[in-house]
Amino acid sequence: MTAIVFDLDGTLLRPTRPYRDVLSDAFEAATGEVRPEWVDAYDEAFWDLFSDCEPDPFRGAFSRIDGCPDPDSLVESLREYECESMRPPDGVRADLERLSEEYRLGVLTNGVREWQVHKLRTHGLFDYFDAVVASYEVGAHKPDAAPYRAVEERLPAEAYAMVGDSETDVRGARDAGWTAHRYDGGGFGDLPDALVGA
Repeated sequence: MTAIVFDLDGTLLRPTRPYRDVLSDAFEAATGEVRPEWVDAYDEAFWDLFSDCEPDPFRGAFSRIDGCPDPDSLVESLREYECESMRPPDGVRADLERLSEEYRLGVLTNGVREWQVHKLRTHGLFDYFDAVVASYEVGAHKPDAAPYRAVEERLPAEAYAMVGDSETDVRGARDAGWTAHRYDGGGFGDLPDALVGA
């Protein structure tokens, strides 16, 4: 049986507004104010920590902001605002239900597992998947081979296909010997044909 493995952010869940606005709302809710320098400092610190798979990059990034109070409240606020700002494509549940009848389904996402699973559960998508692998679990992000190998261990199949919205998703999958499909919006109803022709 073939396994179809989906990226999460930008594929299974699509942003409804700019991330900077989401971050600003999280600051406002948790602290009662938002300063542009806080948003800039968080963004820079987060990507430094995240790229290196440093533990708890969210709290770590908030902790690096001069004069910014209560990192723990900010982490919780950001998690909820980020989750609320994303939506699955129209028809995705019906598409996943149909695909699960013929294929094993998985998720491969760059991120912290707890954070990413929270998104899947909040939007009612988690139970469609036989395996979920987050890059932080293996200490390497796509397109590194390690996350793809982790999927193969947890989701045994005869062949693998990756569906993602970025070149990173596609390149990493092809380097790992998988089929890859660049997702550009809409549902997933035509995926089998797209994957066969990829």
